[in-house]
Amino acid sequence: MNVSRDVSITRSLAREIVDTGFADIPAGAMAAVKRLVVDHIGITYMGAALTGKGILDYARDVGGKPEAVLIGTDLKVPADQAAGINGHLCRTTDFEETGPGTHVGPLCVHTALAAGQRAHASGREVLAAIALGYLLMGRFHFGRTGAGWPRTGDAQHRVVAAAITARVLGFDAVATAMAMSLAWELGGTMLKTTESSGATTYMAKRVTPFASLTPLAHARTGVQAAIMAGYGCDSLSDQIDTQRANYDLAQLLRQPAPWHWVDGEMELKPWVCSRHSQAGMQAVHDLRQQHRIDPKAITAMRLRLSNMYTRPWQWEPAPDTYWEAIYSSQWAAAMIVQGIPAGPQWVSAERLADPFSRKLAAAVEVIEDQESSKAYWELRWMDIRGQAEIDAGGRTYISPILTMRDAWGSPGKDMPDAVVAEKFFECTALSMPRPRAERLYSAANRLEKMADVNELAALM
Repeated sequence: MNVSRDVSITRSLAREIVDTGFADIPAGAMAAVKRLVVDHIGITYMGAALTGKGILDYARDVGGKPEAVLIGTDLKVPADQAAGINGHLCRTTDFEETGPGTHVGPLCVHTALAAGQRAHASGREVLAAIALGYLLMGRFHFGRTGAGWPRTGDAQHRVVAAAITARVLGFDAVATAMAMSLAWELGGTMLKTTESSGATTYMAKRVTPFASLTPLAHARTGVQAAIMAGYGCDSLSDQIDTQRANYDLAQLLRQPAPWHWVDGEMELKPWVCSRHSQAGMQAVHDLRQQHRIDPKAITAMRLRLSNMYTRPWQWEPAPDTYWEAIYSSQWAAAMIVQGIPAGPQWVSAERLADPFSRKLAAAVEVIEDQESSKAYWELRWMDIRGQAEIDAGGRTYISPILTMRDAWGSPGKDMPDAVVAEKFFECTALSMPRPRAERLYSAANRLEKMADVNELAALM
């Protein structure tokens, strides 16, 4: 489908964002968004406790208008700062969702929560804004022209944050379109470091807390753009329409089925590691449970995954730091096979120094599954495969080949309620006593019923 140049894509999207009500969002999509909010509030506490000291001290120093809570502190800061910093702390855990736009959940959730606190918006408005932002990012992601990666761009993240903020602040379609155009224009580029081996170029093994997709800049800039638009600042209009060379603009107005990107592509994580290795992690978990494998009897493990996990930035059989551990498939398998609850316990200094855990991780071999690699690079997320083999006690235990459809947290394979709750309480354990965490968990689960999202913020 070609889009006439007389049709403004920017204004069409803005009109959809303004006109779509909470009641227009299907129950399945809204259920996914509610789970996303609860999940991401919890893991942001993990990020704040384990990686947040410097950035939170910075926020205390610069201060500003007290509009929104910085999770893990008693501090309120301007909404743009809260959106960026909370989203960043969520993202630094590698425990957040994966879906179209690669890890857009932290940006969507924390932009909406921060803008909602500024506007005293209802829980329903916040949830609707998150759903619409996630939907928009799916369209951007699959509308990007060209094969394979990169499928992301800095500007689209800023535009999504601006659209979410405009919706929560109650803008009309004209102001929303201007907010999105301003966000497209306001700076930022993606930096990639590469290294070559023969004819192949890889991303270099440089693990950083300030990853290229961090919400720290994108969420903050999107909120700023919306607030600026609300005060009458303007930009060249219809900025998205200028991107015909980079996007299939028709794709931005359609999807495979209503709300597909929200209901059919959002993937939460039961384990701290890259989401598309988690069919293999599910296989490890299931083998351990089914055969009651004693980790002390294990002599070797083999994971069959896509070649994403044989590349330098995802390959680390001997992690020494938090940042190495959260991206290590070998470390994740070693934690799962020991039955250690996913969360801060996986990445503590004591755990990283534990000789037995290190021995298990070193015993994990990652082998490429070519069908999985093909599915990964063709963006067929649900067809990505994983398989595990465990040698223990003189026997070899081999799992079935699983796809992402079989992994907890995938569409149609929701994490069991007990796993969702355990994840939340593990992630908040370093920051608050269990009774307070239970009150926060209960409140986050009833956000839809709140007349003012600040009721939830008061518990954060």
